[in-house]
Amino acid sequence: MVLWKKQDLKSYGIIVEGTPVISKGKKNIDVYNIPGRNGFLSIDNGTYDSFVVSVSCHFNEIYDFDKIKEFLDGYGTLSFDGNREYTAIIQNSISFEKILMFKKFIIQFLVNPIAEDINPTEYLVQQTDSILTINGATADMYPILEINGTGKVSITINNKTFILNSIDGPCILDCKAKVITSNGINVSNKMQYDFPYLKPGKNTINYIGSITNFKIIYKKSYL
Repeated sequence: MVLWKKQDLKSYGIIVEGTPVISKGKKNIDVYNIPGRNGFLSIDNGTYDSFVVSVSCHFNEIYDFDKIKEFLDGYGTLSFDGNREYTAIIQNSISFEKILMFKKFIIQFLVNPIAEDINPTEYLVQQTDSILTINGATADMYPILEINGTGKVSITINNKTFILNSIDGPCILDCKAKVITSNGINVSNKMQYDFPYLKPGKNTINYIGSITNFKIIYKKSYL
């Protein structure tokens, strides 16, 4: 199974000829050779490179050719099992004239290194001191926080604190996009300090202030 933009390639008559090889992204480490020093000095930047996945395909039957050209283009999500997905772009130029002749072709995806669960997980924070344990993930996660409260609220996740000032009702914090909305209006100016993130394993959550509902929505992430 290969899902591109959440649609199975088979639904367009495209047959994947073999299981694609999935590589882990190379870690970004700067290496320096310093005169008078043995060996090298390395600095771990904490990030990973994108990687390329080549998918060999052929057409079982060509459906609407214009729709196929539109489908095999641009940016989207890519999944190889229906459970986890990457963000990716189609990197190569596909010759549709040759496809009509030979029915075989290769799709090259340039893939971002972090995969996420397709389906999110929800966690309801029910007390001022809580622990959220995330098993199985291997990379940091940037959740959506749904917070309903009033006045000034201070929230600490994994010993990093952010403050929401003068809130009145529901606020939605998108920690990946770094945007806060309330009833569809951007209220990011109500926040002090940086957006939080979750990590694999144990996450401590504390808050001070008047909160009537606090929900964390996240997708497990994987290298």
